[in-house]
Amino acid sequence: MKIPQKKAVSPIIATLLLIAIAVAAGIIVYVFVGSLSGSLTKSGGNQVTEQLSLNAYNFPLPETNSNNLTLFIQNTGTGTVTLASLFYDGTQIPLASGTHWLSSSCPRLTVANQLTTGSTCSISILPASTPSAGTSHTVKVITVDGGTFSFNVVAGSSG
Repeated sequence: MKIPQKKAVSPIIATLLLIAIAVAAGIIVYVFVGSLSGSLTKSGGNQVTEQLSLNAYNFPLPETNSNNLTLFIQNTGTGTVTLASLFYDGTQIPLASGTHWLSSSCPRLTVANQLTTGSTCSISILPASTPSAGTSHTVKVITVDGGTFSFNVVAGSSG
């Protein structure tokens, strides 16, 4: 019995067909991504209105009969900022007068823990552990809208 010979596509034609299919798929992906990114950028997105800056701090050592950390934080953004959490070296300090949160003095405070544009607060906290001179500590302020602001302070100094 004789087996009929089948004619196949030459390797050159097959390679050209594969390249054409890959280019067509690339063009389809490019058009899809371009239309998706175009619609996302046209909406403008949410503008960042929250911005806090640490204007100064005072962090005396216990030898001076005080190791309260006093922060002077200013709202330099374009919107009102409401503080949600305060962390000292990763430990949350409750935002209420008590053991570690000593006081908050904001001149234009209308709502608790809220800073209006341009206002400055002095926040005093008592660290849970006694700091050593020259050690660096991180204070993180988190707002209700999810803004996170980290500041570094050095024990035994002012900045």
